[in-house]
Amino acid sequence: MRFFDTHSHLEMPRLYPKVDAIVRRAKAAGVIGVVVSAIEPKFYPKALELKNRYPGFIWPTFGLHPPRATPHMVKRAINAIYDYAEDIVAIGEVGLDYYWVKDPKKRENQKSTFIEFIHLADELNLPLVVHSRDAEADAMKILREEKMFDVQLHCFNNPEHVQQAAEDRFFMSVPTSVVSRQRMQHIAKAMPLANMLLETDAPYLSPVPGQTNEPSNLPKAAAKIAELKGITTDAVATTTTTNALKFLHLQQVYDR
Repeated sequence: MRFFDTHSHLEMPRLYPKVDAIVRRAKAAGVIGVVVSAIEPKFYPKALELKNRYPGFIWPTFGLHPPRATPHMVKRAINAIYDYAEDIVAIGEVGLDYYWVKDPKKRENQKSTFIEFIHLADELNLPLVVHSRDAEADAMKILREEKMFDVQLHCFNNPEHVQQAAEDRFFMSVPTSVVSRQRMQHIAKAMPLANMLLETDAPYLSPVPGQTNEPSNLPKAAAKIAELKGITTDAVATTTTTNALKFLHLQQVYDR
């Protein structure tokens, strides 16, 4: 079986010093690729270094975690994305966060910034990784209005919007916390396999609460999803990996 981790943070201080061992364990578990999503400009160089250290295995994306989206940070992020557009496979994570951001004015600013990143992704012909914590309805509404459908809804966490997201042809990623979190199990059971991606969000969202997460845990998530859906783990692995390569425009790379 082959697995693809569509969202991790191996560039962060908790994991970066241990990456060599993490990658060895991931490959031994059947993981064929890992997306490293750098969430602000200070992490971009490490994401690029990991891409160069593990060519054909680690794939960087550049984004800006919504609560960090000051005008200065947005400008830095956009300039770097222009400079390194050939080195990244997507823009993100970007989007909306209503969990940490409560102020209505700041939420409106997030929407404007999100639209700016959507336009950038469209201009550069890159897919978009969307953070939408407690803001799924607004994020999906903006994506539809802007006609952006080459999208991964990262760590999708709202069962009320699964059907609409599937109808919009968005990909939705299920994190490894599906092993232990009932809410995520409910979402994974309802989510069409055709729209599903796997992710770890490492070092976060471990299958075991409180433990540091890493890509080698993907088979545990696939097995739990298979149990919930009454299908084989191989079916989950095969379809989610195919979906990941399609979303990231990497089919030809892995078909060589």
